[in-house]
Amino acid sequence: MTARVFVVVLDEQDYRYGTGELRLRVESIDRAGPIEFDGEPWLQVRGVRLRRDGTEVGRLQVLVRAARLPAV
Repeated sequence: MTARVFVVVLDEQDYRYGTGELRLRVESIDRAGPIEFDGEPWLQVRGVRLRRDGTEVGRLQVLVRAARLPAV
């Protein structure tokens, strides 16, 4: 798991399972256990969902397309 905290803004097609844009302050990424969908690696990500103004909505664990995450 990575420990660097940063914010990503994900389009609906870049995370599973939800609708609309997702703004997430990433707290950890499980790079050791990628899951393959449609020939691409996806990673379990934990963090805090944020509104556009930065207000915290709640904690979240979500699968994210690996290509959308920085290589930290």
